[in-house]
Amino acid sequence: MSNRSGERREPLSRELIARTALALADREGFERVTMRRLARELGVGTMTLYGYFRDKEELVDAAIDAASREQSVALSDESWRERVGSLMRGLRSVLEAHPSGMRARLGRPLLGPEALRVTEAAMQVLLGAGFSREEAARAYRALFVYTFGFAAFSSPDDPEETRRRTRAALAGLPSSEYPELTRSIDEAAEAMAGDAQFEYGLERILDGLEVALAAATGDPPR
Repeated sequence: MSNRSGERREPLSRELIARTALALADREGFERVTMRRLARELGVGTMTLYGYFRDKEELVDAAIDAASREQSVALSDESWRERVGSLMRGLRSVLEAHPSGMRARLGRPLLGPEALRVTEAAMQVLLGAGFSREEAARAYRALFVYTFGFAAFSSPDDPEETRRRTRAALAGLPSSEYPELTRSIDEAAEAMAGDAQFEYGLERILDGLEVALAAATGDPPR
């Protein structure tokens, strides 16, 4: 198969189409991804793509799954909370690398096989630590929602700009109506973005899970 410039490319496949759609969405957003536009990108006819995907919705699901494939789920021999923490950091990295995919995920459950590899890995770790199946499922959901929400509401490209805008907004508030916020401008701005804030929230969730596990098993938190 050749592209429009005549260069040889890998054979057309669902994976290639999904990865190309993801790359296009990263540049312009999924709202700009159409079967016709994608076909031009690949140098094929539009109807050719319908031999691989029924419609755009199925294509978007595959593109999101292609992004999930970038995350490694290989785990070390560290403690359960360190392994879960590593999974969440990897998830955050993938989400922030593909913001259009993250926005597309808001309206659909993450049930593709690649996305579920992270869920499977986390469940294995949590069950191995001693959580019940119900607690493990609920714990992972809480961790996922926190990580997804942090990525969605953060600006990984320029956290300092986010802090600057926060300081400016808080500085303009009347101190008589917002006494605590106007006394906490620097602290509130620092909490708006960055690795330290992500780690703070992640560690507090893991602290709570560790206490719950200790209560359930009778073992003191480590």
